Amino acid sequence: MEALIFLDKEITLFLNGLNNSFFDSFFYLTTSKTVWIPLYLALLWMIFRKQGGRGLMTVIVVALVVLVADQISSGLMKPLFERLRPTHDDVMQYLVHTVNGYKGGLYGFASSHAANCFAIATFFTLVIRRWSIGLTLTIWAIVNAYGRVYQGVHFVGDILVGALIGILVGRVFYEIYLHLVLHFFVITHHNKWTLKSGLANSFGRLGPRIVAYTFVLTIAMLVMAIFLFAAYHGAAC
Repeated sequence: MEALIFLDKEITLFLNGLNNSFFDSFFYLTTSKTVWIPLYLALLWMIFRKQGGRGLMTVIVVALVVLVADQISSGLMKPLFERLRPTHDDVMQYLVHTVNGYKGGLYGFASSHAANCFAIATFFTLVIRRWSIGLTLTIWAIVNAYGRVYQGVHFVGDILVGALIGILVGRVFYEIYLHLVLHFFVITHHNKWTLKSGLANSFGRLGPRIVAYTFVLTIAMLVMAIFLFAAYHGAAC
């Protein structure tokens, strides 16, 4: 166990040490909730576009996915294990790179950011079954997870366990979602494979593409804003 903890700290310091002024701004912004509002709105639009009453049920299930993933990671595991974040560790706090003085709460195991993001990514990937949505939300989850290591507020182990929790929660709620669809909505075929395929097709092709385009556009706008801000301050100096 000691060797594993040591390795976790070494990998964390390596990844955290890959820093510069651009990434400081980038990961500080991408790990905030407000910057992803366009992505959340695109997901909502995709859900309600063709789903009708099932859209409301989908939103409720997604909310439960996030709630359960968050409660397991933050409500249960953080007070149970009481593993200090790198920014609060007696030694690591002097070694890690932080951004804008942000240190996070006292405990960091497991990462609720990673749990929540990977839970959402897993659920939508299984439900919609299109590479565009799966790849987009997986990259989104990785960016959010790595950003927490970059800012020094999580060990890599916190992130990996949080991601595993999220994947498991997303998978379990996907099965629950299938049963709810069968129970509350008229389905002509009760074959499970037909149900999965029918659900995926019911979202259409445009919705997942809009979500992917929104993600790419958000990243592009962030990068542009960071460069323009840096250029403006460079010129002002």
